[in-house]
Amino acid sequence: MVRTMHVLQESPANALDLSKDFSHVVVAGRNMMKIYSIEEEEFVEKINLGGGKKGNYNLNCNDVVWSPIDDQLIATGATNGAVVLWNLGITGKSKQEKVFEDHKRTINKVNFHPTEAHNLITGSQDGTLRLFDLRTDHSQPTLVFQSHAESVRDVQFNPHQYWQFAAVSENGQIQLWDMRRTDRCEKHWPAHSSLVFACDWHPEQRNWLATGGRDKTIKVWDTSKGGPRHEPEHTIYTIGSVGRVKWRPQRKDYLSSSSLVVDSAIHVWDIKRPFVPFASFDNHKDVTTDIAWRGDPHIMISTSKDGTLFHHVFTDAARPGDKANPVGLSMNSRGEITHASRHMVRADNAIIPLLGNKMQRKNIPLTELFRMCKSKLCLYSASKGLLSEEDTIRGIAEGYRVVDGTLSELCDINAKVAMKMGREQVSLTWTILKTIYACAKSEVCPISGDLGAGQDEEARGRVSRLRSQSGKQSNRQQSRNVSGNSSESESESENENCRTLTDIASGYTIATITGDFFGDAELAGMGVEHLVSLEGGAGGAGGEAQDNSRDWILPSEAFEQRQEILEGGREEDLVVGVEGEGDLALQTVTVEDKTSAVVVWGIHAGDTRTTWNHLPDISDTLVWFAENGDVQTAVSMYLVLTGGTRGNEGGCQVKGLVAETTLEHWFFSYIELLQRLQLFTKANEILRLCPLSSVNTMNHESTTVNSCCGSCGRNLVRKSGTWWCERCRVSPATCSVCHAVVRGLIVWCQGCGHGGHVHHVQEWIKKRPGCPAGCGHHCQF
Repeated sequence: MVRTMHVLQESPANALDLSKDFSHVVVAGRNMMKIYSIEEEEFVEKINLGGGKKGNYNLNCNDVVWSPIDDQLIATGATNGAVVLWNLGITGKSKQEKVFEDHKRTINKVNFHPTEAHNLITGSQDGTLRLFDLRTDHSQPTLVFQSHAESVRDVQFNPHQYWQFAAVSENGQIQLWDMRRTDRCEKHWPAHSSLVFACDWHPEQRNWLATGGRDKTIKVWDTSKGGPRHEPEHTIYTIGSVGRVKWRPQRKDYLSSSSLVVDSAIHVWDIKRPFVPFASFDNHKDVTTDIAWRGDPHIMISTSKDGTLFHHVFTDAARPGDKANPVGLSMNSRGEITHASRHMVRADNAIIPLLGNKMQRKNIPLTELFRMCKSKLCLYSASKGLLSEEDTIRGIAEGYRVVDGTLSELCDINAKVAMKMGREQVSLTWTILKTIYACAKSEVCPISGDLGAGQDEEARGRVSRLRSQSGKQSNRQQSRNVSGNSSESESESENENCRTLTDIASGYTIATITGDFFGDAELAGMGVEHLVSLEGGAGGAGGEAQDNSRDWILPSEAFEQRQEILEGGREEDLVVGVEGEGDLALQTVTVEDKTSAVVVWGIHAGDTRTTWNHLPDISDTLVWFAENGDVQTAVSMYLVLTGGTRGNEGGCQVKGLVAETTLEHWFFSYIELLQRLQLFTKANEILRLCPLSSVNTMNHESTTVNSCCGSCGRNLVRKSGTWWCERCRVSPATCSVCHAVVRGLIVWCQGCGHGGHVHHVQEWIKKRPGCPAGCGHHCQF
């Protein structure tokens, strides 16, 4: 009975391979090379080819391969560049038959030809591929292939075409070589974005090649297509760099892989469902170095850096797909909720009708159940008709204004645009910025100076005129009778009414305040002319000595009514009693009629409240928007706050609001976003307005666009090359429809380079698809 078993070795192993009949396995590593017999219950050591000779560097094996034709031949590649051929048929201790020392650096891969036992190919760190003929007596290679790469990581013969082999290198390319031609490769194309560590031909599917690299992907290629824009047939994403790739025998759509770092498990993948492994073997405690299938899709052999050699049975493998969470829930910043759940598919062929109206249920294999697992994704929105994220960003970018207006106007415009596009939070933030920076100057003016210091001549004249009339007002107040009726003539009252209404309409009123209006204790020792308004200053002379021995507190109600106002008669003034004077002195003060004005007693009683520093809060707001994916709002608000001469308007100081490195990252991200949306004009405007020189000079670079010939693809860099290609001897600017030279506006496809007059191309693409030049390309103008 086949079961999972393992054996522990004295040192880590780097590679393994199976014999032709899959009954023996050879394991090689650092100063170690052993052959085990695979029994039913255990591994039995048969031959120790290492011999414990630590001084022999040829035994530091990096790879090992057993001949698929001759069971007596084994080849190893050492870290010192030596290729050792072992012959098990040799009698005696030493089994070494030949040593090839042509390579100068580490051997990464050795491989026998699948049908010609005398051909051995090697791939080295020196970037060369060397084919050795084992029938010759000399140790020189028969053929040398220059890959022109940093190093060759893996090389495999094509089992379906005896003359072809594939090589993968550290520059991320795949090269297909023909043994009969050594000067250059047959095909090559970029396969991975980084190093490629392994490749393997499909044993059944012709021209299928699987590769694995450092970019954590396994890609399946159809080598019959090729070309510079070669796209993979299938792509599998792993959690670590792929070190080994092997196709599963007798299973067309399954392959196995092991990781180079991070992950010690061996995964078996189904290319039809590439996002979760079909099965996993996690017996090793360290990184798996090599894997091999034992000619059976249910048995695998593997070795690891932990020194163990495992015999895996597929029935003991873990099934990650069964443990995957079938339910998911997520919410975005716009209030939309997405819910994913398992979608149970009813198989129509699960029940087979039989004769006699009897039904028999068909057993679905695990492979089919694994592929039939599907998910259903639902999107729940708070309201209908919401725009997509791309449309929202595009609409905001086109509607925002960051220049040509005051800060208040720009904040209003941008707030309306954000509200229209469904960004209520952003709209509220624009309104708050306007409230902070676009307030009236009178509300932030410091308390200093005389009442008439900051006002015009007309206002100061009105104050002098009103003060000179204080004696007349005092006499009228004393002549008022108990009932409240005045003893003055009717005409004098009408003139006073007219004068008072005129002052009220112009924003000024006459007020004489008695000692009982705020209380005698609050007015003791101070004249009314020391009233100070935030709008103007002091009512009296600024040079007079003041009594600073008291702390003046502003009452909770500035105009609290203490005495009853009698009916009949016009209440013109309130009498104020000033200490230190024998007669009842009457004075008047001019108060501007503004709701935002605040009256403060005494010029010495300055505003002792701490000033709110809003810059840290605004900086945190911009950072919050950028970190939550809305770099558009962060950049737009920064430009509005710093644009033009508005930087200091209303006390706005934004210097050092955001670090230059952070700000540079924001601008680059927003410009890239605008360019992806093809808003090139808006992106250029953002470049121009950016205060950083590293950003606003980007539009000065790479401004030259070289045109090329549509026939041969040669760049037209000479002065005469605009209308004439020196290689083709024809004009490159010809219309593909009318074949005439295009002088003026021309449109062309960036894929094939063909085009012509704008109206001719428009008429062509309306009637028929394809390139008008007949090259077969599906043009996009």
